[in-house]
Amino acid sequence: MTTNTTQEGAGATAVAEPRWLQHLNEDLGTSGESNSPAEETKYFEDILAAGFKEYLLCEDPNTAATFARRFDDLYEAVYKPRFNGYNGTKKGWTGYLITFYQVLFSASIEMQYDDPMQDKVIRLLAELGGLPSHAVKIFVEPEFEWVDSKIWTHDPLLPWELVSLKPFPEINLDTYNELTDPEEGAELYDHDATEWVNFYAFKARCTAAGFDEGYKHRFDTTGHIISVGLQPGFPAHIEPKLDCHVMAAAQYILLAGDVIDAECVKQQLPPHRHHDWKGWANGNGPLVWKQWGNRLREIAAALEGGGELGFKLFEKNREALTNMVIEARDKMVALEPELFA
Repeated sequence: MTTNTTQEGAGATAVAEPRWLQHLNEDLGTSGESNSPAEETKYFEDILAAGFKEYLLCEDPNTAATFARRFDDLYEAVYKPRFNGYNGTKKGWTGYLITFYQVLFSASIEMQYDDPMQDKVIRLLAELGGLPSHAVKIFVEPEFEWVDSKIWTHDPLLPWELVSLKPFPEINLDTYNELTDPEEGAELYDHDATEWVNFYAFKARCTAAGFDEGYKHRFDTTGHIISVGLQPGFPAHIEPKLDCHVMAAAQYILLAGDVIDAECVKQQLPPHRHHDWKGWANGNGPLVWKQWGNRLREIAAALEGGGELGFKLFEKNREALTNMVIEARDKMVALEPELFA
């Protein structure tokens, strides 16, 4: 999978900027304040991107609390005075949160799945969630009224905005096979697969931290993505499976396995939480968990012994995939040892 590359010049080798930093630098423009809604939004996006960049590059271990207060103050100083109703111009507290999450998440999913920077973003969000409430304006018929609200823990803006930044609906091998140049297809897949795994690793971190607790599709989405990687034949329209599907499933288990096990395996997920993916229905949690664990064992054995994998493996990903699969399987067994006895 794509990682940071090196650049040679003047007789030396330098590490290229990580993709998330490139993304933030590209976001930063030369815009100024304007009465135009589009230009004003871009102006605020630049302020946020500059703040995120400074935060992520800061080495102070206590920096999350400092920057959380800075972004919180920005709401008070910049957005709150501009509130004039929900008129589609991203003004007001919902507009601020939407713009904030879009800028932050679009950079976060460019971070490598195992990059500590993803954890640094989670620490910032956790600090924001602990801040005091704010006065916000909501519509109470027949007019807008100011009320007290903890804007940073308001559902469901965070999970909605995160899901909206998913790179694409599904990765399908046919997309790359249809390209006439095999090298171009391999390069495009490497880029897309990297984005796919990075996105689900970050999403799993958000689930583990409880940021999507009020989102009704929380475990529906989780179960679906893990099953895409670990349930042969599901769903039929993306066969054959790809190694990035298995990687995404493994990352979900490694990063959010404790929460999934606690809410979907050790106890019954309530019926009103079953949506597109029905795997948790009828107390199926332990059965699903065991099936996933057994499939990981099969994949690990095939990777190490040269057996049939049941999905397309790109050789450059073999080592990373093998490590993920073994670690994810070990975690599943540690959480539910009796199921695998």
